[in-house]
Amino acid sequence: MMLSRVADSIYWMARSIERAENAARLLLVNQQLFLDAGAGDEGEEQFWQHILLVTGDQDLFFEKYKRITAASVAQFLTFDAANDNSIFSSILSARENARVVRDQISEELWQSVNSLYWLVQENMRQSHAVETLLDFYERVLRGSYLFQGIARSTMPRAEGSMFLAMGTYIERADKTSRLIDTCSALPVETGQYAQSHLLRWGSLLHSCSAYDTFHEMCSQLEPKKIVQFLLLSPNFPRSVRYCVTEVEQALRSLPTPTNAASAHEPKRLAGRLRAELDFVTVDEILAQGLHAFIDSLQNRLNVLGKGIFETFVLYADLLPIDTSTNRNYTFAGAWHAENNQMALAQHQQQQQQ
Repeated sequence: MMLSRVADSIYWMARSIERAENAARLLLVNQQLFLDAGAGDEGEEQFWQHILLVTGDQDLFFEKYKRITAASVAQFLTFDAANDNSIFSSILSARENARVVRDQISEELWQSVNSLYWLVQENMRQSHAVETLLDFYERVLRGSYLFQGIARSTMPRAEGSMFLAMGTYIERADKTSRLIDTCSALPVETGQYAQSHLLRWGSLLHSCSAYDTFHEMCSQLEPKKIVQFLLLSPNFPRSVRYCVTEVEQALRSLPTPTNAASAHEPKRLAGRLRAELDFVTVDEILAQGLHAFIDSLQNRLNVLGKGIFETFVLYADLLPIDTSTNRNYTFAGAWHAENNQMALAQHQQQQQQ
C-alpha cells in the first residue's frame, strides 16, 4: 500500500492546484464583470467584498488592508504570502508537495507544477494594475488545465490517482458551493429584480466555467435552474453532485486500511452525501434555505476531508504524538499548514540569497 505521507502529499498537491485555479477564475471573472457593470468607485467595495466571503478570508484581509478595493483584493488573493488561499501560497504548497513525491510522479507532472511556480515568481517581481493581471490569471488557468491533463495521462490508475482525484474534487465541491452561497441572498424567482442581480447570476456561471453549458439547456438566466445545475447536475464536472460522486468512487477504489479505527468512515460519509445529492430536489433545497443547505454541505465536506486524513494518513507511519508540544495533529489542516510555513520560510530564504 502507498505510504501515507506520499498519499497526503499527492492529495494536497492536487487540492492546492485546484485552489489556485479557483482563485484565478474568480478574480478573472469578477474583474471582467466589474468592467461590464461599469461600477464606479462608490460600488467598488460592495463589488469585491463577495470574493472575500467566498474564500473565507475577510478577517485576515482587514488585518492587513484598511479598505476593500479592486487592487487590495487582487494583491491579497494573488500574491500575498500571509494568505494561505492566495494563488502564490497555493502554488507554493503544490510545488512543495510535488517535490516531496517527485520520485512517485512523472517528470512531466513535476514540470507542470514547477512552471506554475516560476510563472508566479516572474509576476511577483512586477507591479501590476488590476487590469493587467487578466493575462496572468488566464495563464494560471491554462497551467492548471495542463496539470490535470498530464496527471490523467501519466499517472497509473492506482492509489496515487485516487488521492489526486479526492484532493481535486473535494476542493472543487467546496469552492463551487461557496460561489453559489454568494448568490443565496439574491432572488431565485424570475421576475422584476435589479439588473445587477442578473449580472451576479451570470458571473456565478462564468466563475464555474458553466455559462455556455448552462445555455445549451436553458436560454434564460433563471436563478432556480442555475442553482439546480451547479448543485445537482450529474454530468457537469464542476457541480457539487458530480464532485462528491467522484470522491466516493475514488474512496471505493482504495483498499480499506486494516488498523484504522475509522477505516470505513470516509466511505460512509461520502456515500451518504452522494445519495442525498442524488435524490434531493432544488425545491427542497430552497425550502430549507439555500444558505442553510450550503452551510451544512460545507461542514460535511470538511468532516469528510478530516476523515480521509485520519483514516489514510494519520493512522499509518507517523511517529507517536508528543503532547507536550500542544500540537493537535488530529485536525487535517494542522500538518498541512505547518508544511506550508516551512515551504514559505525556505522560499523567503532563497529570495534573500
